[in-house]
Amino acid sequence: MHLKDLKNKKPAELVAMAEELGIESASTLRKQDLMFAILKVQAEEGEQIMGLGTIEVL
Repeated sequence: MHLKDLKNKKPAELVAMAEELGIESASTLRKQDLMFAILKVQAEEGEQIMGLGTIEVL
């Protein structure tokens, strides 16, 4: 799962995905909370999660 793909999904798509993963009360969660819950379940199942970013070294 790539974080960018998850961020680009609409809330309804995230709710459907969360329900497939067995996350309870998915329809009452905010988008940010849905994303975190989905990532948590996928990480627990051993799925690789990727993201992009920049590290600033001071």
